[in-house]
Amino acid sequence: MNIFNINDMWKEVYDEEIKVLKVLVNSVRTTPEKVLDSVSITASGTEEFTITTDIYSASIITVSATYNASATSGVRVRWLYSPDNSLFDSPEDAIDEGNYKDLTFSAGETRTRTIIIPHLQPYVKVQIVNLDSSHGVTVTAWKTFMK
Repeated sequence: MNIFNINDMWKEVYDEEIKVLKVLVNSVRTTPEKVLDSVSITASGTEEFTITTDIYSASIITVSATYNASATSGVRVRWLYSPDNSLFDSPEDAIDEGNYKDLTFSAGETRTRTIIIPHLQPYVKVQIVNLDSSHGVTVTAWKTFMK
C-alpha cells in the first residue's frame, strides 16, 4: 500500500467519524407528553410537577390556560432547580434569577405559551402559579425534552 492509499483510507475514516458527530450534535426532541390535563388551579394556587433531566439539555414546556370571564390576572410558569430532588431554589430566588415566564392574559380567553427551560441541575420543578387572587384557572401542560 502506498502513502496515497493510506491517506485516502484515513480520510474515509475521518469522514465517517464526522458524519457520526454531526448526528450526535443535532438536536433531538422527544414526543410531547401531557403532564397536566385540564387541571383547575384555585385563586392564588399553584400546581407543579418535577422533571428528572437525565441525558437531556433542556425541557420545552407548553402551558395552556383558560381564564375565568371575571379574572383580573393571569398565570406564571416558574422553574426551580435542585441537585438532589430535595432542596430546590426558593420561589423568590427563582423570580430574582428570572426563572419564570408569564402567559398573556385576557379574561374569559385561553392563552398558550411555550417555554424553553435549560437543564442546569438534575431536577427541575415546574410550577404553574395562578396570579389571580379571586378566580380559578384551568391549565393543561406538556413537556418535551431536547437533547
